[in-house]
This record gives sequence, C-alpha cells and structure tokens, in this order.
Amino acid sequence: MFAVATSFFARTAISQSYNIASPPGAGSRASTPAPSGTSSATYSPPLNVGLWRVQSASHKVTNKRVSVWTFDKRSADIERLRPLAKERTLEVLKAEASALTRLRHPSILEMVEPLEETRTELIFATEPILSSLELSIPGTGRSPIVELDEVEIQKGILQICKGLSFLHSSALLIHSNIGPESIIINSAGDWKIAGLGLTIPLMAPGGGPTRWEFPTFDGHVPAYVQRSFDYMAPEYALDEQLVTASDIYSLGCLIYAVHCKGNPPFKNHGSLSGLREHAGRPAPNMEALDGDLQALLRSLITRQPTTRPTPVTLPSYPFFSSLPISTLNFLDRSNFTAKTREEKISFMKGLTNVLDKFSDGLRTRKILPSLLEEMKDTHLLPYILPNVFSIANILSPSQFASLVLPSLKPLFAIKEPPQNMLTLLDNLTMLQNKTDKNTFREQVLPLVYNALDSEHAVVQERALKSVPDLCESIDYAEVQNVIFPRVAVVFSKTRVLTVKVATLVTFLAMVKTLDQSSLTQKLVPLLSKVRTKEPAVTMATLNVQEAMGLKVDREAVATLVLPQLWAMSMGPLLNLDQFQRFMAVIRKLGERVEEEHKQFLRDSQRLEDRSATAVNGAAGMHATSSVDFASLVGRANGAAVKPDSSADTSTSWDDDPWASILNDNASDLTSPPALPTPTTNSLQSRSMPSSPQQSAFQSRPSPLASTVTSSSFSFPSPPAQRPTYATSSTSPTTITGFSQPTFPLQPQQQQPPRPNYGISLSTSPSTPSQLSVQQPPKPNYNISLSAAPNLSASTPPMAFSSPRTATPPAMGGILAPSKPSQPSWSAKKATNNWEDFDPLA
Repeated sequence: MFAVATSFFARTAISQSYNIASPPGAGSRASTPAPSGTSSATYSPPLNVGLWRVQSASHKVTNKRVSVWTFDKRSADIERLRPLAKERTLEVLKAEASALTRLRHPSILEMVEPLEETRTELIFATEPILSSLELSIPGTGRSPIVELDEVEIQKGILQICKGLSFLHSSALLIHSNIGPESIIINSAGDWKIAGLGLTIPLMAPGGGPTRWEFPTFDGHVPAYVQRSFDYMAPEYALDEQLVTASDIYSLGCLIYAVHCKGNPPFKNHGSLSGLREHAGRPAPNMEALDGDLQALLRSLITRQPTTRPTPVTLPSYPFFSSLPISTLNFLDRSNFTAKTREEKISFMKGLTNVLDKFSDGLRTRKILPSLLEEMKDTHLLPYILPNVFSIANILSPSQFASLVLPSLKPLFAIKEPPQNMLTLLDNLTMLQNKTDKNTFREQVLPLVYNALDSEHAVVQERALKSVPDLCESIDYAEVQNVIFPRVAVVFSKTRVLTVKVATLVTFLAMVKTLDQSSLTQKLVPLLSKVRTKEPAVTMATLNVQEAMGLKVDREAVATLVLPQLWAMSMGPLLNLDQFQRFMAVIRKLGERVEEEHKQFLRDSQRLEDRSATAVNGAAGMHATSSVDFASLVGRANGAAVKPDSSADTSTSWDDDPWASILNDNASDLTSPPALPTPTTNSLQSRSMPSSPQQSAFQSRPSPLASTVTSSSFSFPSPPAQRPTYATSSTSPTTITGFSQPTFPLQPQQQQPPRPNYGISLSTSPSTPSQLSVQQPPKPNYNISLSAAPNLSASTPPMAFSSPRTATPPAMGGILAPSKPSQPSWSAKKATNNWEDFDPLA
C-alpha cells in the first residue's frame, strides 16, 4: 500500500497527459489521427542528453508529439554524489529547464510543458527532438543518430548564430557552455541551443555588471553541470572578462570538433594550466579542411575577443556562401514571407535544379515542410508541386501518407489554375505507388474524377491518358461502375475533337477490362451515336470496334459490330487506305463469325446424330438384354432357352403363335413335341418373318384378320403380345383340329423358351379355374378354334373332336408384342361355356 501511495503521489501532470515512449495513436486515443506533418517514423528511440533521459511521447487528447526530459534522482550515479554535489547538480538542471521556459526563439529549444518536480524525478517536455549534436557528429566511430553533411552543418551553424545573437542582444546573456551536448537537433533537422543552466547575465540584478567567478572543475560533480575547459574562451579564464565574444570562441571550437570527428582543437583536461598553455595557438591539423573553413576557424579561435566576428557578421563569411546555403536562407520562414510573388515563383522554378545538392534528411526534414507550408497560396502551386513530388520520391509510403498526402488532398478538388491538376496527374503513378489500395481509391482517385469534369480540354486529355494504367491496377468494380460511366459522359458531351479521340483511345484500353455484357449493352450503343465523319474519330472508333469484335460472341459481332462498321466505312472523308483498313477489319470479323458459326452448326448436327444413335442403341440394347435375360434364366434353371426367332422347318406350326396355346407339353422346355402336318381342318398359318424389315413390320399394331369360331362363341383377333394363358376348367370342352394329347391339369411351373399361348382345361368340378400367364417375345396371331361339348382327359388336346373347321382369313400384318411380361394371376371360375373366357382380356 505504501508503494502504491508513493507511486500515486509521484505521478505528474505530464505523465498523466502524455503517452510516454509510445508512437502516435497509442493509448486511450489510439484512433485519433496524427496531425499533419507528424509521422511515427520520426519518433526517435530514447536517448541521453547529459543527465537527462529523453523519450518520445504523444498527448492523449490532441496526439501532439513531444519529447519528455526526465532526471531520476534515485539513479546510482546521483546517489554516490556528495550532498553538495547533488545539490549543485539539481540546481543546474532546474536552471536549465527554467531558462528554456523563459527564453523563446526559433533557435532555442522550445519548451512545451514546464518543469515538474516530485520526490523521485525532474520532468519537463519540449518539442520533438532527434538527437544531440554530440551523438550525431560524423566519424566518431559510433553510428550517428542523424546523418550530417556539409550543407546541414553549415545550416546548423547559421541557426546557432541566430540563437546567440538573440541571447547576446535581447536576453543579455552569455551562454558560457557552448558544446556538442548543448546543441540539440529537432525533428525538422534544425539545430537548437540548450544547456542553459550555466548562463551568465551581463547585468547583475542591482543594475551593475555581473561579478566574475573563477572557473573550476570538480571531478566529483558530473561534467554536464560544469563548464568545459576544452571549449572555454581564454579571456574568461585568464583575463577575468565577461564578454559575449567568449561564446563565439566556443562556437569556433564546436565547428572544429564537428569537422574533426568530435575532437576539440585543444584538450585541456579540465585544467586551467592547460587552457593557459594553448591560448593564442592556432588550431592544429587544419590542412585537410576546406580553405573557406580554415579561414573561418582562424577568425574564431583567437586569443583576442575583439578580433572575432559577431553572430550577425559571421554568416557573411565565404564558408556560408554556397548555393545550397543561400537556398536554405532564402527559404527560411523569416525571409521567404517577405519576398514578392514573382521572386517566390522564380525561386521555386530554380529549386528543382538544386534539390539534388541536399541530403535526403535535409530535404525531408527542412525543405519539404517549408514547401508544404507555402502551398496555401494556390497561385504558387504549379511551381511548388514539382519540388514536393521530387522530394516525395525519396519518402517511404508511411512517410508520404503522413507528411505529404494530408497537404495534397485538398488540392485534388481545385480546378483553377489548370496547371495544378496537370502536375498532380503527371505524378499520379507516384501517388499510386506511395499509397495503399484503399487510400488511393478513397483519397487520390477523386483527382481523376474532378479532372474529367474540368472545363479545360488539356486537363481532360491528361486525365484520360491516365485511365488505361488505372484499369490495370484498380478493382474491376471501380472501372465498371465509376470510371467507365465518367469517361462515357465525357465522350457524349465533349465537342473537342482531341478529347473525343482521347476518349476512344481510353475505350480501346478498357475493352480488355470490361466484360462482354458491358461491351454489347453499353459501349456498342455509345459508339453508334457517333455522328461526326472526321477520319480521326472514325478510325479511332474502328480500333475500338475491332477490339470488341475479337472479344464479344459471334452473334454480337454479326448483329451489332459489323453493321456499324459497314455504315462507317462509307464515310465521305475517308481516303483509300482508311477504307481498305475498314474492309480488312470487316473481313477479319466476318471470317471469325463464319468459322465459329460453321463450327457451331457442325457441333449441333453431331449432337443430333449422337442423340438418334443413342435412341436406336437403347432399343437394340433392350432387345439384347431380353435375349441375355432369357439365357440367364435358362442357365439358372439348368435348361437352355430356345431362341424366339428360330422356326421349325418341318412344319408351319411356328408361323402361328396361337397354335402353342393348345400345346400340352408345357413342362417340356427343352424340345417341343413334334407337330402333325396340318390338314384342311387345321389352323391356316403363314411363316414368321425373320428379316429386320419383317420384324419392323411385325411391330406395327394392326387388327387380326383371323376369327375364331365355335358352336357357342368366336374369338376376336388378339392385339400384339398378349400373355399366355393356361387354364383348367371343370366344364368338359373339346377342341378339335389336333391329335396331340390333352393338357395337364396343373398350372405351368416353368417359363417356356419360346413364348406361346397354351390353355390347359381341367374337368374337375371341385378345382377352381386357374390361369397362368406367360409372355412371348414374338407372338403371331392366326388361330382357329372349335369348341366341343365334351372334353376328356384321354382326348388329345391338339385335335378337335368335331369335324367343323375354322379357316382364318389372310392377315393384313403380323403383330409384335408391345406389352411387358405380366405376372400370373387367378382367373375366374371356368364354366362349361367358352363365352365366359377371353384369352386376350
């Protein structure tokens, strides 16, 4: 509980209001977008500036970026200090933070949140920083946090001069501790003065001059809170003078260290005697330096303060007269706002040729923000945008999305002057490469749509030229539903010939993207409305029609494309070559229609032939399956089934299927009994046809020409394929005309090999009439029956006891079976009268 309470009381307003050491969007306000000009990529890792621990942070509400400076009172280095040393350390650190709060200048580190002190720490917040100069000096053997080139160093020195000028003339202070640790590089790459805890006022509080204090170096006190003897002016230590020129001497030592891998001109090791020894000597090892730099250093590192330049005169030295430095000075906010519009336009035109002389970091951190700020003047946009896009090429997509795109987005809807949209459209590919798919569709594509709606033909043409590349990179739905309708509107409304041709070129590029439905239902009707006879429009339309004709189906080509081509080919302004071009396309598309339609007809005919073959084959398979089934049944019963189509050469009995009705050997499936030669009283029959034509003739249903007569009834001619009937009856009936034995009185137990119709009558009065049905494959109906009043078991069933005969008339055709096999069923009770029995029912 004590630890929790201590932690609660140790919390500060800064720790409660900021997400420390977290990128923008973290914490409770993760969804808040970063303000323009900020980027998570510019967040630096935690670093140490002297005794301060510096961390990146963002405000929980506004998401404003800051750097939080923290000093831990409980650190091991501080705990080892003596009480006086610890008190001196805290005093200097507090004075440094307080000075930053009081002093406000572009070249002095900006304080954002004032110093707060708790039992455990000192904390305050400043503008975002990247590094101290000490951690970025090139050639020190460690990886610099910020890459510095000569131009950036020159620019930084000039900024320090402005800050010293403010301290000396306005604040009346001597910094007295200029060194690599007291110079801070902010997120924009600017050099800022810090380390103000040891400043010396020129005037005492009472109004008189400040009293000089003897400089000492205490090894028990951290060096950060003491003046460095390596950068100390000799007049301050040796002559007891308090003059602003002492800071110029320290600045000369700083410039030397930056160009000499962090080594100052003299190493005095915190000793006053060492400082006295080196005073008045020229800086060593300057032969390898640039001539202008050597001249500058000789004027700064001198024994006499009166010979040194002032912060105001220092920029006039040749070392600062290079073109990049002059460019940065001109672009500085304090100078650029005072320039006329003509001067600004001339500067922006020339800046494009000078940008490659700057480092990537300087272009990104210094030049780009200044250009984005000046884009508020729309008249300067045509000249600023080329420079902005030149710098944007070196940015990563995340940097571009956070630094540049927010400033460009409002420009996508500005149509005047037209040069703005032309420049933006020229860099559309870069915009697409630097943004993700959704961002490009939502924020950048409106630029193209606004350009298509522009009143300037040159802007419309430039927008139309960009559409083909867009069709290959964006979603089909965007092309189908948004871009194509807008291009169609331009095509319909424009009266400018070049724009009309440009839309047709765009349509040609969109043909491979649009589907067939859109081409036939939208684009073809649109092209049919072309009324101009200008050859440029006509030939451009021809190219579109040709591309469509190779993609849509043959019916659309024949009914939609070719008629339009024929109509356009008669244009009065076409020359011979152009007309021949029309004819070549017409022949090409016509041949395509001809070949594809011929192939279609061949395929249709082949399909019909296959269907007919399949039907006939199914019928043949049905017949074959019947024979196979019969063979299978015969094998299952242990007997061979006699083929249906076989005929008995010794007799014409097979020609009459109704003769088998009276066959009494129903149980003999292997060999039927021999039949006698029919007499004049026998059944008149004709031979069964065996050829395919005869079989087909048999399948035709026709009435039987024979009539069965008897003393009591007559049989009508039966239809094709009637079932076989076997019956027993108690009524004595005599069938004459055959000399075969009588039928057995039992029902048939086996399927005969050759289907026939056999009737077995029983004379037992106690046995009910039964009927057995058998299906013949090829029945032939030609029968003559005669009923006798008496039928005995000993009477041959195939002979009639009466001499009366029935001669059937000639049949008009032979009926083939048409019904499938029927199951056996019980018949009605037989009577003595044949009129109660109908074998064809």
